[in-house]
Amino acid sequence: MENITCVVEAILFAVGRSVGIKEFKEVLGVNVTEIEGALNELEEKYKGASGVSLVKFNDEYQLVSNKAYFEQVSKFVENSKKANLSTTCLEVLSIIAYNPKVTKGEIESIRGVNSDSQVSKLLEYGLIEEVGRMNAPGRPAMFSVTNEFLKCMGINKVEDLPDYDVVKTEDEELSMFKEMDEASETKKEELNEAENATEE
Repeated sequence: MENITCVVEAILFAVGRSVGIKEFKEVLGVNVTEIEGALNELEEKYKGASGVSLVKFNDEYQLVSNKAYFEQVSKFVENSKKANLSTTCLEVLSIIAYNPKVTKGEIESIRGVNSDSQVSKLLEYGLIEEVGRMNAPGRPAMFSVTNEFLKCMGINKVEDLPDYDVVKTEDEELSMFKEMDEASETKKEELNEAENATEE
């Protein structure tokens, strides 16, 4: 096939998702060597000063905006529904990210509350997916994060996520500081009220 590199580039641009070498091979009817060569050419092309990058997620490739321009690009997508994930959705997403192939029952056991709506919302947004069924009564669905999640996080695989213990410690420290700030503000309000009462 002539201009295989241009064909691969056009496909990646048009579909707006990650595509694996196997899929390219099956659809285009070309060999793996040609596809790999085309992808290598595209990698070189987008290494320079470009607004677009070719990234790899779990052996699949996708054209995405260059992270160097994240701040500018984010202004145009800040109203997207993914930016409006609730705190509870983010909590469930983090559980799934750090516990691949987790069931909804296990998520609810960790959180202590029903998580139906959060799991449904994350499935709708394409950030998690069903990856199988547990060999247990009722054969509950197991969930893991998707390539879309990896793209949003700017990583190539789940193993690239920050160490959970570090994240947990930082989160606990942040919560502690928030509580201290809130307590300080409450104390200030009480003092102001006391001063006002004295002046009256």
